[in-house]
Amino acid sequence: MEPRLALPSELAAGASISGNEYGWPPSLFADAACRAEALGFACLGGQFQFRAPAGICELYWLRAHSTDRQPGENWHVYCERSRTEVLRGFEQIMAETDFLQEAQQWQPLSAAMEQGLDVLSTLFFVADFIAEPEGK
Repeated sequence: MEPRLALPSELAAGASISGNEYGWPPSLFADAACRAEALGFACLGGQFQFRAPAGICELYWLRAHSTDRQPGENWHVYCERSRTEVLRGFEQIMAETDFLQEAQQWQPLSAAMEQGLDVLSTLFFVADFIAEPEGK
């Protein structure tokens, strides 16, 4: 299965691809979002996932999204705004969330943690980026 949008290697650097989704370790996501803006990509947002050997556990309630592009909004302005909005939400979630506690709610993760899994090393932020539509 191909990713939704094949991202340039400069943007995909550090990402893990699972199915059709790109995910970055939290420590790398802010840089990826800045590279996306520099490359002319807008960020629609994303959510956190644990991508552990026991399976993928989606934390769909922990998401950060940008608002839609406004009519007449310059593409570069939209790219900057979307990055800012997503990073604001991302940083707030990172500051307010106990990811170890979240992982404990998933039996497969909890069991793997008891066996020594560093569950935080399996945490990713799965983000969607879009390029400017052709002809716009």
